Amino acid sequence: MKQVDIRLRLYKTVLFAGIALSIISVIGNFTAAFPFDLNYKWMILFTICSIALHYTDNERVSPHIMFCVFLSIIFIFLPVGFFASGGSQNNASGYAIAFLITITFIFVGKKRLFLVGALTFVFMGMQITEFFHPDLVSIYSRETQFIDHMIQVPLLIIISFVVLSLFAKEYEHMNQRLNQYANLDELTGLYNRRAFNRAMEDISVTAESQSHLVMLDLDDFKMINDLYGHHTGDAVLIKLSDLLQKEFDLNQHMVSRWGGDEFAIIYHGERDEFSKKLKNVQSTFKDYVKKYNETTDVTHSLISLRDYNSGTEGLVAVDHMLYAEKRKKSNSR
Repeated sequence: MKQVDIRLRLYKTVLFAGIALSIISVIGNFTAAFPFDLNYKWMILFTICSIALHYTDNERVSPHIMFCVFLSIIFIFLPVGFFASGGSQNNASGYAIAFLITITFIFVGKKRLFLVGALTFVFMGMQITEFFHPDLVSIYSRETQFIDHMIQVPLLIIISFVVLSLFAKEYEHMNQRLNQYANLDELTGLYNRRAFNRAMEDISVTAESQSHLVMLDLDDFKMINDLYGHHTGDAVLIKLSDLLQKEFDLNQHMVSRWGGDEFAIIYHGERDEFSKKLKNVQSTFKDYVKKYNETTDVTHSLISLRDYNSGTEGLVAVDHMLYAEKRKKSNSR
């Protein structure tokens, strides 16, 4: 998932939250019999969010409207709400923090810096104006302010939680995707060479080790690509990968696409069982691939890692054995 997609999802969530907050606040104000003036800021917010939501799917204008939405909130909604709802006695600080959170998540670069600067400037300006011209601020009773806090503060907490939790969820999802890109082969879904090399570095080679290593290579795979095209060649690789995943649990064994038409497996268990599984894969794959080319097959070489001093030494040995097997096959034709 692209970062721009995440920001758009967050932006839509903020717009829906703004609309919901406006409706709930207006209903609450009417229920509590507050002065109608308190609803002006919510009517402004509802209008801004509704118009912006209408254009969220328009890729050409949406980024510009997104920026204008927050400019409007900072320069119109926040000041109107501040002076009409009791000045520093209302929830302006809470809204400023909520806006800061959303700005930080949704915008990048100069736009983020500008909006944060504008938010700081407006907030300081409101405080200074209230200090020198307190007559501009509407004053309400302590009871009214108390009820207003009891409505607004929980809503602010809920909205901030929704935005933060959504960002955390998207961040976790992106990390999972990045981890897949870093460790899995895109075509086959098997581990890639990077993940395999890391597993080889971490493996412990002892006399009691039940870990085995195999290298597999497709014979005459190039002929399939030449005769049927790379799309069919990819399908053949995917088929072999599916067979390997069916026989070997990726959570227990390292099954990787080493590169091109080569595969490597680190198997933890009995060698005889490993050999049996490999023969099953080879037999099934041979029956499948003969419709494309009779000579295409799987050649493999197998070693027990306990017979070598290190994983690297075993990898070199199994690689040499593989090509010796391929030469033997080629000479016997």
